[in-house]
This record gives sequence, structure tokens and C-alpha cells, in this order.
Amino acid sequence: MAQEQGHRPPQTGLLSFLPARWVPFAELMRLDRPAGWFAFYWPYALGLAFSATLSERILTPIELLKLAGYLAAWMVVLRGATCAINDIFDQEYDRKVARTRSRPLARGAVSTAEATAFTVLLYLVEVVMLLPLPSPVMMYAVLTNTILSVYPLGKRVTDFPQVILGFGFAVAVPLAVAVVEVDPLAGENRTAVLSLCGVCVLWTIVFDTVYAFQDITDDVKVGVRSLAIYLGRNAKLVFSVLATCQTALLVALGCQYAFSLVYFALSCAGTGLTLICMLVWVDLEVPSSCAWWFGPGAVLVEAFMISGFVVEYARRYCLVGL
Repeated sequence: MAQEQGHRPPQTGLLSFLPARWVPFAELMRLDRPAGWFAFYWPYALGLAFSATLSERILTPIELLKLAGYLAAWMVVLRGATCAINDIFDQEYDRKVARTRSRPLARGAVSTAEATAFTVLLYLVEVVMLLPLPSPVMMYAVLTNTILSVYPLGKRVTDFPQVILGFGFAVAVPLAVAVVEVDPLAGENRTAVLSLCGVCVLWTIVFDTVYAFQDITDDVKVGVRSLAIYLGRNAKLVFSVLATCQTALLVALGCQYAFSLVYFALSCAGTGLTLICMLVWVDLEVPSSCAWWFGPGAVLVEAFMISGFVVEYARRYCLVGL
């Protein structure tokens, strides 16, 4: 195994408290980069907030928070497994890209065999954590893990890896709906769930392509393919179309369920406004600008999307559940 070069052990944060031998495995899980956790979690929060507005038995706020917390903990493991398998496939590319060459596999802190065994362990932990939940949840979990595992290979054979990632994230919606024992494919639920899946796919394509613009120069050199490279200067025009469709789906869903004006103000108008801000202000040629809109900027968009459903749940609980 190659020796680590130019890598400084963590001096602060969670990883600084871990034994040195554990640190590379924590880095494989991206525990040193908690900001990216919400990029994985938001579609589950969206699906859970939506499902709370239509379940036959109205969940109490405590029950809803417990489910949200349980999925949040599971999401740490799911994200860890996804990032680990990504690094296994991408290690040769990562060594050639400035932003990723210090990752554990790329710098030689762990071997491929060790990383593979660790990833299998994470998958097993995922399964165990899902056992207490309704049985359909496992089916959706297997599907999302499968898609997310294929995602890094998409960078080699297609210009659309962000689309693959979008479908992987979209499965979060029916999974979260199934968590509250609602059939996501029954009756009018099917149309609504598919609409929210569409929202997830469209938004993931946008924010992950913005993210990919950080590495576009290195990616071209090493042969990594992405929508950032494929779209080039046309990216913002395509983002505008996708953002419009995303907002339209949220409006259609609100009309289907006769949601309140607050929902339309938050989940529709709020999301639309923040998307416009991103399209105007993100500078795709400046990595720090792309990183901000992938991080805090994306969280703002996602918070608006989710907030309208939370308000609808609160309104329903106050009117019927008390």
C-alpha cells in the first residue's frame, strides 16, 4: 500500500478524537465533511414531510421527529457506503484531481480490499437498521443503493451521471412514504409520489452539475465525463428549463391536494425564487461559487421545498389530530 504524502491528521472535529487507524475509514464515509450529509438527506425529509400530510393515522410531532431522526441516522450509513464505493471506483481518477487526491484510497491510507470489506459492512449495517421499519422500505433501500452504486461508473460511459444520481435520490420519496405505512403507488398517491420523484431528479441534476463545474478542468484531462462538460456554456439555459419544470411539479402537486396558500408561498414561490437567485449569482467558472451553491445555497432551496409540506402537516395536525 502506498504511503500517505502531504496529508495532515485532523486536528479538530470528530475525527480528531478517533484512533489514527480509524480516521481513513471515517474519511471514506465523509464524516469529516458533514455538510454533504444534507445533500443525501433532503429527499427523505421531503418524502417524509409529504407523507405526513396524507397518512390515515395522523402522526404526532414526536412520532414524526423520531422517524426523521431514524432516517437521518440511517442516512449517515447510506452516504458512507455510497461515498466509499465511489472512492473505490474512482481512486485512479482521484489521484489526478487536485480536490480529491487526498482522499484515503487515492493517497494510500487504506487498500482497495480494506475499503471493499468496510463498504460491505456498511451495507449490512443499513439492512439491520431497516429491519424495524415496514417491509416495503427494504425494497426501496435496495433499489436506491443499487442506483447509487452504479453512479460512479456512469462517469465513464455516459455524459449524464447526474441523471443517474437524480434517480438514486428520487427513490427516497417512495421509501419515506412507505416508512409511515402509506402505499406510495396506491391511487392518487402514485401521481403525487412520481411528481415528487421528478422534483428530486430535476433538482439533483442542477445542484450536482453545479458541483461538477468545480473539477471541470481536471475532469477533461483525466477523462471523467459529466453534464458540466457536456453542457458547457449552455448549462444555465438548461438549468432554467429544469428549474421551471421543478417548480411547476410542486405547483401541480399543491393543486392536486388543495394545499393552502402558505404551501404555494413556501414550497413553490420560495423554491422558485431561490432557484432564480442561483441561476443569476452562481459563477460556474469560480469553484468557490459552485461549492457555495452546492452547499449552503442548495440547503436554502431544499429548505423552502420541504417547509411548505411541514406547514401542511402542522395545519392538518392542528385541525384534525389534536
